[in-house]
Amino acid sequence: MAHAIKFTGGRLTIVRLGLALGLLVSTGESRAVSADAGTTSLNFLKVAVGARAAALGGAFSAISEDASACFWNPAGLTSTPPNELFFMQNRWIADISQSAASFTFDVPRVRMGVSMNYFGMGDLERRGTNSVLPDGVFTPFDLALGVSAAYQINPDLSAGVTARYVHESLDSETAEATLFDIGIRSRTMIPGLTAAFTVRNLGTELKYESKGYPAPRLVSLGAAYHRLLPWKGSSMLVCAELESPNDNDARIALGAEYGFREFIYGRLGYRSGLAYEAFSYGFGIDYLKLRFDYAFVPYSDIGNSHRFSFFYGF
Repeated sequence: MAHAIKFTGGRLTIVRLGLALGLLVSTGESRAVSADAGTTSLNFLKVAVGARAAALGGAFSAISEDASACFWNPAGLTSTPPNELFFMQNRWIADISQSAASFTFDVPRVRMGVSMNYFGMGDLERRGTNSVLPDGVFTPFDLALGVSAAYQINPDLSAGVTARYVHESLDSETAEATLFDIGIRSRTMIPGLTAAFTVRNLGTELKYESKGYPAPRLVSLGAAYHRLLPWKGSSMLVCAELESPNDNDARIALGAEYGFREFIYGRLGYRSGLAYEAFSYGFGIDYLKLRFDYAFVPYSDIGNSHRFSFFYGF
């Protein structure tokens, strides 16, 4: 489906299109729109990667223990099995789709991961000033390619870093940036309680011509508590995250997961201060080396999001 976009002149108009798409993401994630909303570039990096993470409201940095840790907290890769493959498909709003994948492997004393995050916005019609018929169509997209490394400092503490190359294409204009994520994850003195600290999207600005636009930097502090329940084969996980973005007010994310016999899981999440997205829901099925996760995230009257994730251990 092609969306009508009118171009009234030059490269700056194309840049404004990119910022408008970023503003859609920002305002879709804020109830009281901050004066800084829409001022960052690469806002696709705000869209949660992974169905389990999305179902838990994004409170995921303390429980990143699979290959999707490349997108959340690279320190979690030390708890990830080597040779694990992750893939996600996200049917987002307004015919926008997201695909992501990652793979983990070992080098001496270090757990590594490689990742890809692609955000496609479908076909948009290109129009000139006062034109009735479109001059053609173009397909804007964002692409992020990352390499992650994690090191186990001691049995309870791990640290990790992700280096990410990001490319944005808006019609004939393109821009690039280099970003870094830094993460720490630690077991605490309380059995079952894990804490995490992350800084995401540090690095260079995305530049069109001479104008630079900062990436959506995010500082977060997370915690998760897991325990077995009295009922045979049952467990409960609760997680929370305090997030401080550079283009909006601080907010919290909460999640809860009930597991039965380490086979099937039900999930519920909540994010504060959101205009269109608040609650999220999902489930997971874990069988042998294969895991399937699904998340449903409603965006009020602008549509719903369906995320599907698969993990496979070789």
